[in-house]
Amino acid sequence: MHITFKRTSVSLLLASSTLFTQTAIAAACQNPVPVWQDEFDGTTLDTSKWEIMLGDGCSYGICGWGNNELQSYQAENISVANGKLTITAKKQRVKGSQYTSGRIRTANMPNGGEWTHGRFEASIKLPDGTGMWPAFWMLPTNPDVGWPQSGEIDILEATGQADMIAFGTIHYGDPYPNNEWTSGRIIKQPDRWSDGFHEYAVEWEPGEIRWYVNDILYSVKTPDDLSNPAFWTFDNYSYHFLLNMAVGGSIGGVVDDSQLPQTMEVDYVRVYDFAQPSLKGPHIVDANSQATYTIVDEAGTGSSYNWNAPTGETGSSQSLNVNWTTQGGTVSASISNSCGNFDVAMDVHVLPQLSIKSNIDDFETEGAITYTYWDGQFTEVPNPLNDTTNSSPTVLEYVRNGTAAYDVIAGSTTVITDATALIAGNEAFYLDVYMPNPSKQEILIQLEDGSQATPDNYPTGRHSKFIAHTQAVTGWQRLKFTLEDRIDGGTSATDVTDMVILIAPNSNNADTYYLDNLALYGSDSGGETATTMVISDVATSVVSAGKGNKRAQAVVTVLDNTGAAVAGANVSGQFSGNWNETASGTTGADGTVTLNTSTTLSGNVSATFCVTSASGSLPLDEANSTGLCN
Repeated sequence: MHITFKRTSVSLLLASSTLFTQTAIAAACQNPVPVWQDEFDGTTLDTSKWEIMLGDGCSYGICGWGNNELQSYQAENISVANGKLTITAKKQRVKGSQYTSGRIRTANMPNGGEWTHGRFEASIKLPDGTGMWPAFWMLPTNPDVGWPQSGEIDILEATGQADMIAFGTIHYGDPYPNNEWTSGRIIKQPDRWSDGFHEYAVEWEPGEIRWYVNDILYSVKTPDDLSNPAFWTFDNYSYHFLLNMAVGGSIGGVVDDSQLPQTMEVDYVRVYDFAQPSLKGPHIVDANSQATYTIVDEAGTGSSYNWNAPTGETGSSQSLNVNWTTQGGTVSASISNSCGNFDVAMDVHVLPQLSIKSNIDDFETEGAITYTYWDGQFTEVPNPLNDTTNSSPTVLEYVRNGTAAYDVIAGSTTVITDATALIAGNEAFYLDVYMPNPSKQEILIQLEDGSQATPDNYPTGRHSKFIAHTQAVTGWQRLKFTLEDRIDGGTSATDVTDMVILIAPNSNNADTYYLDNLALYGSDSGGETATTMVISDVATSVVSAGKGNKRAQAVVTVLDNTGAAVAGANVSGQFSGNWNETASGTTGADGTVTLNTSTTLSGNVSATFCVTSASGSLPLDEANSTGLCN
């Protein structure tokens, strides 16, 4: 999020703009031709569309750009070549700044633009360097009130150290320091958004803003999501684009100079008059689970649907139920109606099956944690309610300290030798919780380097944060924690020495909680020694590349002879059918690699893919590789 404490003092004139009607954009057919676009096909930035912003923000009346940023923006850090815009962050001293980067906007330019309502999208490859803060966002041009009363729409933000998380935010409310914001996020596992180009978009209609990555709808905000619906002023103004990569600052965090230079690449920026179909459903699922996928944001009448899932399900209705086993793949759908033909697709990752790896504390045997601090009342007691989820004789009774907004239970542990698998989703924390007063509550587990983290130096020393939510049910419930944030990039995955549990954070809750069976779960190969690896599966499909174009995609899975995923295997192969291309890549923590053709085609096309070579830490057993081609 961009916390712009003080609005720029420069007057912004309204450039060429397209104002859309107050009719809900999702109800009208999208014109396939953008109303505004920049494909970055030239050799220099089109300065009739974009203004290059310079300096450390002081000349605009917002030193540090309102966010304690460390860079000075320079024109030399912006380049256009090979159909892409590149913004480069460097370790380079300019006046009082130790870093340089780039920032551009469409406000007040002859061929730039400001818009109210529509679809706004860009294809972006994020940086992965610690301390980078890339953003694709929108501000109102020449509003009659200052920030944030006039609003701010962040289409995409991320940080280099947490490049597996993309988030979209709106800012609103009273002037700083009473400004407010609300945000949504989408996580990628086991790899990261920075691994390739992805399309980030918002669709904005009166009273509603929706966020997307590729064809996935992941967040929706309306006036009802604000503390006061009257703060929703977004529909009152026309907004322009900004693209920038900040260095450090209130969100970027500590910078790792050894990882510089870093780049943010943009393939295109486009504006459409109306929405387009997308998919709603989980893109990360548990093994052996069922998930429902639904086509949303659809305009037109007389729709027909054609679904395909890698697990074999097909369908012809607006939704499809998919029964996942242990392998992921691409769920896709073709839509035909009065507005035309559309293809949508979602890559789905199936998490590995987990079993208990380390008992951190069951409050009966000797646990793997030494408690060093707690804010509330901490007492081991007989289990107050034996049921099928938890029949342990002894549990922890914890009465939350209602005067501590962030009540913590802290302890040191040697269980987390490497947190990489937790970030990738290949390990997870579990915890049993019983609440005599049932309610929906948030619980966090934070991993820290105890030699660096102190109560007053957040985020230093904090590696990552994991989240779970209780339900308002009577009885014990077993919670699985999922990744919430990768916090301090300077704290490595092998630096973790401490765990902090936060119950109902940022509240004055004083309820009683019973906790038990805090454990680390991981993959279990049954003790068998891995000696070889095999290509266990190749799933080839044709997926949407946007606007009626398609690309071929192959998901290759590499396992060892025990059935465990093989990470770091280099896989090469050949696309055939309507394509004739080679592709190669490296498997992630889940043993899969997704390979795509570099070219796109339209029409009725098909593809196959054959693995031609695979190398890694284990030799390839080609004879037992059951999925070399598909």
